Amino acid sequence: MRRLISLLPIAFLAGACATGPQAMGPNEAIAWAKKEASIRGDARDYSRFAIARYASLTEDPEAAAENYSRIARTSSGDAELMERAVFSALLVGETDHAIKLAKRLPPDTLKNSQLPKLALAVDAMAKIRTPLDQPFVQGSWDNAFHASIAQSMEAWTMLEDRPETAIALHELIAANDPVLSSIARTNAALMKIQVGDLAGAEADLAALWKEHARLATGVEAEARILAVTGRQDLALKRIRDFRKDIGRNPALSVLSQQLENGDEIELPELTPQQGVALYLYTATAALADGTESDLPGVYFALALALDPTLHAARTLWAESLDRAGRRADAIRLLESVPETSLFHTNAQGQLAWVLRREGRNEEALQLAKDTLEQTDDRNIRIQLADLLQSLDRDGEAEAIFTEVIEADEAAGTYDWRIYFARGAARERLGYWPPAENDLKTALGMQPLNPTILNYLGYSWIDRGIHLEEGLELIEKALKLAPRNGAVTDSLGWAHYKLGNYDRAVYYLERATELSPQDAEILDHLGDAYWQVGRYTEAGYQWDRALLYSEDAIHTDLIRKKLNSGAAMVSASDPAALKTP
Repeated sequence: MRRLISLLPIAFLAGACATGPQAMGPNEAIAWAKKEASIRGDARDYSRFAIARYASLTEDPEAAAENYSRIARTSSGDAELMERAVFSALLVGETDHAIKLAKRLPPDTLKNSQLPKLALAVDAMAKIRTPLDQPFVQGSWDNAFHASIAQSMEAWTMLEDRPETAIALHELIAANDPVLSSIARTNAALMKIQVGDLAGAEADLAALWKEHARLATGVEAEARILAVTGRQDLALKRIRDFRKDIGRNPALSVLSQQLENGDEIELPELTPQQGVALYLYTATAALADGTESDLPGVYFALALALDPTLHAARTLWAESLDRAGRRADAIRLLESVPETSLFHTNAQGQLAWVLRREGRNEEALQLAKDTLEQTDDRNIRIQLADLLQSLDRDGEAEAIFTEVIEADEAAGTYDWRIYFARGAARERLGYWPPAENDLKTALGMQPLNPTILNYLGYSWIDRGIHLEEGLELIEKALKLAPRNGAVTDSLGWAHYKLGNYDRAVYYLERATELSPQDAEILDHLGDAYWQVGRYTEAGYQWDRALLYSEDAIHTDLIRKKLNSGAAMVSASDPAALKTP
C-alpha cells in the first residue's frame, strides 16, 4: 500500500484550492494582485489581496488567512476569493471561521464552489443533519477527491435506512484509483460491521489483505471480528504480520495486549460522522504520504470537525506541519492530544522530534525520558535511542537498541529495523564485526530493502573489503530505488574506491541532482572531479559542501582540502595533491 501511495502526487490537494500563478516573487505577486483587483473593480482590497496572495506563496498561512478573511467581508460573491479564504482558514486550523466564511456565499456562487461547499457539507453532517439534503451539496464536483468525500457522506447517511445500497455505493468510490478504492472498500467493510454482516466484512478485509491494501483500521477491524468469533490466535497473527510488514500502530498494540490478556474484545462502533471522518482522514493520509506540504492539514481539519476524538489525524497533521517547517503549530497540535488517547504516547514521541529539529535538544531528550518513565513504551524507548543517535551519542543509543532487541528475542519477535539501527550505531562506533552481523541479520529479514543493501555495501567498500560484493549490493539497491540520492552517491563512491573515476563522476553528478544540498555527496563529487583533473569544478563542489555541512569534523576536512590548494587550477604540482 505504501509503495502505491508513494507514487501519487499531491496535485489533488493543490488543485482543490490553488489557482493562478503557483510560484512568483514579490513584484510578480503584486502585479498579479493589481490585475486581479482591477478585474474585480475594488481597489480598496488591492493591498490586502496582494499581502494575502504573497503570504500564501511565501508560506505565511496566518497572514494569508487574516487578509483573505478581511477581503471576504466585501467580496462574498467572488467564488475564487472565497475559495482562497476558506482554504486559508482551514490551513491554520480555524475550521469554525472557514465555515462562517462559506456561509456568506450566495447560493449560486456556493453551488459552483468546491472547498466552501465541502466545508458546509461537513458542518451539516457534524450537526447530525443529512448533508445531501442541503441544496448546495447536490451538483457536480470538479475535484475527484472532493467527489469521493461527498459520496462517502451520501453512503454513510443512508446506511441505517438502506444498508445494501449504502455499502454498494461506498464500495464504488474512486473505482479507477487503486489507493482510494482500497480505502473506500475498507470503509465499506466497516459499514458491514455496523449492520451485523460480520462474515461479509471479514471476507472483504481478508481480500484486501491479500491485495496488500493493509490499512491499520482494516486490520484492527478484522482482528476484532476474529477475536469475537473465537479465533484469538489468528487475530494475534494478523497483528504480528502487520507489525512485521508495515510497522507498529498504537491501536493495534493495545488490541494485541488485550488479546494476550484474554480481555473481552468489542467490535468497532461508528456513527456516520465517525465513518466519514475515518474515510477522509485515511484518504488524506494516503495521498499526502511523503510530501513536504502542509496542505493535508486542510482535510485533517475537516475530519476532526466530524470526529474530534480522531487523534490519529492530529498526529499526522502535526507531521505534515513539521515537514513544512511550521513547527510551532505542530507543537501546539501534539500538545492537544489528551493523555486518555491511545495516540498520546505516540504524540509525545513526535513532539520530542519536533523539539529536536527546533534545536531544543535537551528538552527533546528529557521529554522522551519522562514519557518512557511513565509508560515504559517500546516505541518511546526506540525514539529515545534515535534521538541520541541523531546527536552522535551512538554509545547510549546502541545500549538502548540492545535492550529492545533482547526483550524482543525473549518474546520470540524479531524486528529488522532495530537490528539495522543498532548495526548503524555500532558501525559508527567502530565495532565493525558486531555491526556487520546486525546488518546481515537485518538484510536476511528484508533482502530487498534498498536502505540495508546500500548501507552494508557502502560499509564494505568504505573499509576496502568485499569490494565486488559491496558493489553488487549497491547496484541492486539502486535498481530498487533509482531516484534515491544517497544510494546513487554510494554507487559513485564505490566506483571511486575501486579507481573507476569516470564512472564515479557519472553517478556522483546524478546524486547531486537528486540531493543538491547534501554536503557529503557534494564533497564526494569534488573528490571525483579532482581525480579526473577537473580542479576548478572540484573546488566549486567543495565550496558548496562547506555551505551545507553541519558536521564540525566534516567541515574541517573540507576546509583542509581547500586550504591545501587542492581546489586551485594553478596548483604548482597537481600530482602531489592527487588524493584529496
